[in-house]
Amino acid sequence: MPVDSKHPDFKAREKDYELIADCLAGERVIKSKGETYLPKPNPDDTSEENAARYRSYKKRAVFHNVTGRTVENNVGQSFAIDPVATVPAEMEPWLADIDGGGTSAIQQSKKALGGVVANSRAFLWVDYPKTSGPVSVADAEAGNIRPKIILCPAIDVINWRVVSVGAKSKLSLVVIREQFIKKDDGFEATFDTQYRVLRLIEGKYWQELHRPGNGGFQIAERIQPLDGQGNPFDEIPGTFIGATANDVDVEKPLMLDIANLNIAHYRNSADYEEAVFMVGQPTPWLSGLSQSWVDNNMKGGIMLGSRACIPLPENAQAGLLQATANTLPKEAMDQKEILMEVLGAKLAERAKVQKTATEAGINEASETSILASCCNNVSAAYGHALRWGAKFANIETADPEKEILFELNTDFAIARMTPEEAQGVMALWQGELMTFEEARDKLKSGGWAYLDDEDAKDQLEEEHAADFAKAQQELKAQTDAQIKVQAAKPAPGTNNKPVPAGA
Repeated sequence: MPVDSKHPDFKAREKDYELIADCLAGERVIKSKGETYLPKPNPDDTSEENAARYRSYKKRAVFHNVTGRTVENNVGQSFAIDPVATVPAEMEPWLADIDGGGTSAIQQSKKALGGVVANSRAFLWVDYPKTSGPVSVADAEAGNIRPKIILCPAIDVINWRVVSVGAKSKLSLVVIREQFIKKDDGFEATFDTQYRVLRLIEGKYWQELHRPGNGGFQIAERIQPLDGQGNPFDEIPGTFIGATANDVDVEKPLMLDIANLNIAHYRNSADYEEAVFMVGQPTPWLSGLSQSWVDNNMKGGIMLGSRACIPLPENAQAGLLQATANTLPKEAMDQKEILMEVLGAKLAERAKVQKTATEAGINEASETSILASCCNNVSAAYGHALRWGAKFANIETADPEKEILFELNTDFAIARMTPEEAQGVMALWQGELMTFEEARDKLKSGGWAYLDDEDAKDQLEEEHAADFAKAQQELKAQTDAQIKVQAAKPAPGTNNKPVPAGA
């Protein structure tokens, strides 16, 4: 099969990925696609006049990027607190430059979460430099030879296969679509498409680069990456990231319904803005006028406004035609805004939409659980990638599953505890109806605390010790002042004046 062959599941979702990508890109890209997202009102009319009208029709339309804002808001909730990375000291520089291009682990993981929230899918893999043998510790520590972690969006991973090895399934093929510079004269670059193939051949990992040639694609490069000991890998160092699970199954994109509504809202906006342009301004009308009256009294036209006067004959009438506010396109837009809000779009709260506390809690728990699942899957993928990288760099740990971790925050603002609820937790703890650890768990999940329990205890002890020392100093200062005052007073029963200090 040709290298650009697409997996059936990818072909079924490719248009969805393109739609979501265009919505995330915003109004400029949406409008550049023309009739793809905004059909012509009269498509059978091929005249230049109709083409000019369509250009104006499209220009007046407004694309409110609810899809993009929804993804940004969900990602922002997780990254309100930075991810926690647990790695050996030798790997810490990797976190500042995870892909060899200056992107930090936090920046890349933010993009990864955005891709999963948008498409329910992304691919994370580890690229190793070409080596001829074992990697020395000096080279690894100096960063001369180090792995790179690469993030691929769902729309660029066009094909994949899995094989069963015992009771486990592992990737045997991944095809990634990329762009490369075909020609560059120093001022302008020309790009073309290439395909990077990650595959297992006889149980060993190989990487191939396919570029255009002879009417198709040819292998331009083939390498067999080696681990830190100079041995070939027996698995593809990559993993899919999903909304519910990190497997090869293609899920329905989380943002698909919102993106479809977003486009429908854009089309309604075009009709609404067209109506506003055509009939939005009041149109004056006059009745009961004869042609002779017009010729004799209105030669200079009609002036409108508070300082103008319209002369009318007996029984004549004047008025203004004005479109009503409740037009069908506007009502359709309003309905779609409500639907997008229900589906998770973080629009401004509508005053007439009321929710009970129970309804709000149920909705928030549902949204939190979906976002938390995405965050946990991204965390798991980065943990795998970092451990693959450690294997290449000969970085040994007693327990890699515990000593090499990358964890995204899942304590979202949407689940924050109110001040009244926090006071209730404190009252239960002070009333000895809740332990310190139980109270801390409630406060951490509610966004009121973030330290580990042991760190919190240590810090509280330090603060108490500091407060006690400060109180002791204040008490001593007060005591010294009182002693001076007492010493300055005359002895009882005498008329002697107090002896000045130092006399």
